[in-house]
Amino acid sequence: MKSKPHSAGHYFSFAFSIVIFSISWFCLWSISSYLSPDLLLAGLFLPTGLKLAVLVLTPRRFWKLFLVSELAICGWLLWLLNGEQHNMLLLLCPFVSYFLAIPFAGIWQRLAAYWQRLLAVIGLVLVHGAAVGAMILLLSKPLELPASYAFSGTITAITGGILLSPFFYLLYDYLNQKIWEPLSPTLIHQEITIRPSALLWTIAFFSIGLAAELTFIEQMEPLVLLIMLLPNIFMAYRYGWQGGVLAAVMNSILLTTARQISGSFSSDQELKIFITTQALVGLGLGIAISRQYLLAQRLQQVNQELAHELNNKQNLARQLVMVEEDIRKSVARELHDEIGQNITAIQIQAMLADRTTQEDNTKNIAETIHSLSMRIHGATRQLLTQLRPQILDELGLENALRQLAQEMKFAERQIDFQLNIGIANHKLDDITAVTLYRIVQELLNNVSKHSQATEVQLSLMPGTMFSLELRDNGCGLPDGWRTKGQGLKGIEERVSALGGNLSIQSDIRNGKGTRFIVNLPTKITTTEPI
Repeated sequence: MKSKPHSAGHYFSFAFSIVIFSISWFCLWSISSYLSPDLLLAGLFLPTGLKLAVLVLTPRRFWKLFLVSELAICGWLLWLLNGEQHNMLLLLCPFVSYFLAIPFAGIWQRLAAYWQRLLAVIGLVLVHGAAVGAMILLLSKPLELPASYAFSGTITAITGGILLSPFFYLLYDYLNQKIWEPLSPTLIHQEITIRPSALLWTIAFFSIGLAAELTFIEQMEPLVLLIMLLPNIFMAYRYGWQGGVLAAVMNSILLTTARQISGSFSSDQELKIFITTQALVGLGLGIAISRQYLLAQRLQQVNQELAHELNNKQNLARQLVMVEEDIRKSVARELHDEIGQNITAIQIQAMLADRTTQEDNTKNIAETIHSLSMRIHGATRQLLTQLRPQILDELGLENALRQLAQEMKFAERQIDFQLNIGIANHKLDDITAVTLYRIVQELLNNVSKHSQATEVQLSLMPGTMFSLELRDNGCGLPDGWRTKGQGLKGIEERVSALGGNLSIQSDIRNGKGTRFIVNLPTKITTTEPI
């Protein structure tokens, strides 16, 4: 019971397809016969574009129906017009298209990009035109046809296919990408957005071209090629391959009008060659521009994804720095609370032993214990400073850097050290402050130990990108410094992970020293005075 409606739907689709195809084929043949009185050439002109597009875009189960329909129309025309003997070739042309479409269907299914499919359609048109020309050439002797007639048939089939096959593919692509929704209150009240700009530009160019053809026929004849290509270039540039298709159809109508009114072309063959040339130019430009636009969109999408991934990695890096600093704080706290108390207790016990005993040996042992505890205490304080400088939490980055510079004892080493800090009342976020402190600590250690410099200048300037610059007039960095040490490499990796950049300039030959520039993104807030 359910198969009858299903079969009825199939029969209706077959009947509707045959009727639409037959009417369209006959209408296009009528227009072609007006342009080319020869029955065979008229059948090879515009109907070829329709036939190839239908074979490409419809399911294979419809093909035999289209083949039978076209054979019926061609037979009826031959009987009605009682044409010449060579017009019987019109009955062979549907078979040429049919057998070419069979292998092409497999290729078509593997193509996904629009530009690949459009190029495939153009390739099918060219191959079909060559096959038709070869068929006419092979049968030219029995039918007493000149060899030039085969060339005319080839040009006619290619021209019709180039004009209409991409145009029907454009309509198919437009309708296929529409999302058809059932009528609902939401859809009823939804604003309808129409973008008729491509059609308006096509009409404008057509009107201007037609007026120019009718008004300045003789004056514009030397420039007809350039004038006819301008709409193709503009439409292809603005609308891609869709614009190239519309411009090709528009120009073909203009050229045909010029041919009928003014006789701009010496023969129909010259007109068809010109129409094919301008259509191929427009389609080629359109495909190239559309593909370039598609590649630009994909590149933009990839860039956005990379930016998102980079942002995630930078956030992760900041979280890792936070975790590292939290661990440093925790370790420093444990060292301060546990080891610090024990060392203090040892010192007290050593002092008590020294005061209560009268023996010299015991006093010496107590003094040694006290001395060792003081050394352990100093080493622990230094370790606590390296783990997490307390002054950084209490007084901020500027005072921490000034104390760090004092600990380096540049003045005792005859090094002129200048510190320029423009932080003023700005307060950095904790991650940036800690990172800058670690960077300065590592750089000053390198300068102090290896640079042999007599002048060192450190400058820090806040902003959306916090800038740190360190200059010295030392011996510069050795060749292959990236592989010899881990300090600068670690700085570079940390800065890069946080979204900043590190620039190192070193001039060993001229003795101009080394220049480090660090740019680090940060969140800066101002603290208003109370």
